[in-house]
Amino acid sequence: MVTRSHMRVAVLSMVAALTVSTLSSAQGQVASAAPCAPAASGETSAAQALGWGAPAWCAEFEDYLDESDWVFYDSAGHAGNGRRSPQQLYLGNGALYLHGREDGTTTGLAARHDQAYGRWETRVRLYPGAGSYHPVALLWPKDGGGNVRSSTGEEVDFLEVIDDPERRRPNFFLHTPQGQEQAHADIDMTTWHTYAVEITPAAVVGYIDGKEWFRSGNATRSSMSVCLQLDWFPGQGSAGEAWMEVDWLRIYPASGTAG
Repeated sequence: MVTRSHMRVAVLSMVAALTVSTLSSAQGQVASAAPCAPAASGETSAAQALGWGAPAWCAEFEDYLDESDWVFYDSAGHAGNGRRSPQQLYLGNGALYLHGREDGTTTGLAARHDQAYGRWETRVRLYPGAGSYHPVALLWPKDGGGNVRSSTGEEVDFLEVIDDPERRRPNFFLHTPQGQEQAHADIDMTTWHTYAVEITPAAVVGYIDGKEWFRSGNATRSSMSVCLQLDWFPGQGSAGEAWMEVDWLRIYPASGTAG
């Protein structure tokens, strides 16, 4: 039987064995934008299922992370807990790895490409780990706001995992001035899945592997940036480390109506 402890050691060994580049060596090196890769065999996405066409921008995580494309978190952690450090970001094997240490040193980054309406999609694999770590893919108003509050009261968490060491329950949270709405699913997030959100003036719709799992008529209005984060909530779930692996991230322009 493979325990969480054994799995953690295996993941640490795997990442250590990769040819990785920490952001300390990647920052400041300008690379041309990589072309968006075609869908892999067996990969299912909302873009494929719904015919979203070509992305306006994509990150394939094959080489360097360009500072003109990304904001790297280097600050106190979520709600002042722990610290977000660029040193906890790794590139290797065609993927981006976000690592949260047991002491609350974690990481996150935000794309500099923002839009009010459109589609965002990412392919993510998680590993069993600390329940106190929340892997999150979200949309946040451009230029943000302080601490954990949006400057406009708007936020779209199209993947958030809460106190779930086995990584089996993804959550969708929509925050607007009208209140909070949410949805939940039951999948094995230790295998690859795609998570997407579409925003039009009339709706916010969430997708997992191309299938709708959230819909609201309370659409956001702000120009939004997409963020990838490992947020630490000490005392709220089991202690330990956490990993989040991201294969790609793509942004699509608005077209037509959601759904």
